[in-house]
Amino acid sequence: MKTLIKKIFLVFLLTLFSSQALAQTQELAEFKDINLPFALKSENVLLEKGKYDFVLLRNLPNAFLLKIKKQGKTVDLISGGEKINYPAQGDITLLQNSPDIPKFGKLTIKSNPALKIAYIILETGKQARLCPFHKIRFKLEYVE
Repeated sequence: MKTLIKKIFLVFLLTLFSSQALAQTQELAEFKDINLPFALKSENVLLEKGKYDFVLLRNLPNAFLLKIKKQGKTVDLISGGEKINYPAQGDITLLQNSPDIPKFGKLTIKSNPALKIAYIILETGKQARLCPFHKIRFKLEYVE
């Protein structure tokens, strides 16, 4: 009986801590109905051509995640987003006046079929409520 109580308590603690970790993620930007013109592979998930929703998340302190959804259901959660600094990073007036930084969020998909690499680049833009001036790049495998 004591071992059963210990196991239940352990499961309760693990659930509590995992929910706390998920509660610390912040949604920075969401892009709906983005057409994926080619198939991509991320770890064990194959993303076929089609329309997807992309959500940029920040897990505290500063790790970036990409949630990919199709028809409202989460298909994949990719970690390891790389923050790319703008040339004017550190000077707020230069950042606000820079024509290279979009006013609103922007998503770009670039591919290099020869290297079998694709990049999903998300920018939060100047007007973002949380974390403006962020440019995050995720690297995925290009599938023909």
